[in-house]
Amino acid sequence: MVNQRLHSTMQRAKLVLCFTLSVAGICLPFAAHSESKPAMTHHKMAKPADKKACIAIDIKCAKTATLAVAPNGDLWRLWSQQQAMYFQISTDQGKQFLAATKVNIPAEKISARNENRPKIAFDNKQGVYLSWAMPREKKYTADIRFSYSSDYGKTFSKPITVNNDNLLAGHSFNELLVNEQGDINIVWLDGRLRNKAKGEQGSAIFLGKANMLKQQTIFSNQALANGTCVCCRIAIDENTSGNLAVLWRHIYADNIREFALLTVNEQDTPHQVSFDHWKINGCPHQGGGLSIDDKNRYHMVWFNLGDKGKGPFYARSQHGAKTLTQPLALGDYTKQAAHPHISAQGDNVDIIWTQYNGVEHQLWYQKSTDAGNSFNKPTIIATSTKGSDRPFIVNGKGGRYVSWHRNKQGHWITKL
Repeated sequence: MVNQRLHSTMQRAKLVLCFTLSVAGICLPFAAHSESKPAMTHHKMAKPADKKACIAIDIKCAKTATLAVAPNGDLWRLWSQQQAMYFQISTDQGKQFLAATKVNIPAEKISARNENRPKIAFDNKQGVYLSWAMPREKKYTADIRFSYSSDYGKTFSKPITVNNDNLLAGHSFNELLVNEQGDINIVWLDGRLRNKAKGEQGSAIFLGKANMLKQQTIFSNQALANGTCVCCRIAIDENTSGNLAVLWRHIYADNIREFALLTVNEQDTPHQVSFDHWKINGCPHQGGGLSIDDKNRYHMVWFNLGDKGKGPFYARSQHGAKTLTQPLALGDYTKQAAHPHISAQGDNVDIIWTQYNGVEHQLWYQKSTDAGNSFNKPTIIATSTKGSDRPFIVNGKGGRYVSWHRNKQGHWITKL
């Protein structure tokens, strides 16, 4: 009987982790505390495209796609292929894109998978900013890289390394935010503080700041928190005071993986956001989402599979996450609801997430027009039969856009 219970417990634990990741077509082993290569799950992992089709430079060959809106309203999409980055521009809200342009920098490895991908941002003076993680020669190590264009993408600067520790360590899952004045914020997961001799888990969150327009070309490196999950993307936004807010998955106590938030210059220690009690000795590959509206209300979404909370959740805070509203469950976690993302503008709050019904991946959408106090009925806005990337809502001049890269079917964009 004891052996049967132990076997049942182990199988249930494995099922929980595979369930968490199956939307992306992957399942990680429990010992994974790094960007380990995922094993196959019960349904076949979809490939981005066949090898013949990927000889040509095409976003359909990409594993990830990053969408951003320039100050003039142009849509830019960025992807990695053959150790290079390419972008396309749309001047008609994503209906059509111009021919692909290669970012003219030397070839190098570029991380572009699941939660980890290149980022793009703009200033108001034709500046285009790129950040990405470059894998190093040792497994699970990388550097955060940066390049800048002052002429709207015609030329780019020689890439520089943002992390200044000169260590062969983990630096990845970068997030990029640039304001109109060119103040650059790059946040990433950093392994330099991890002491393996003491058996320490997780990584740290570092912030790098610079400003190309002011000739501040060397990035600062500031540790914001230590003991974070090593393979869940970070979410960042700027509040009404101009301070950067950072949301991430943190490791509490004995492998309890919950979300935490820190507002730079306003908090000394992070506030715990989720209390779902997900105890897992592994990496969920499930980051959260953060959007701050013009009344400084923090809107957050996350995913957990804990004893007290399962699936995607939404909550709001008017006190920088010191106190939150009662979390609202999103979607149907028995149908693998996962990967939520959020956008808040004024009293409008838009949330998307993915589900899998055993046949197709579905993109769900739910909207609030009263700042998150109530939401309308969720609806399916897109589907994919070949697997899919994470979905994102992107804000910019002219509105809000949903970006969802679907394997073999290409990059899907719609305006909300």
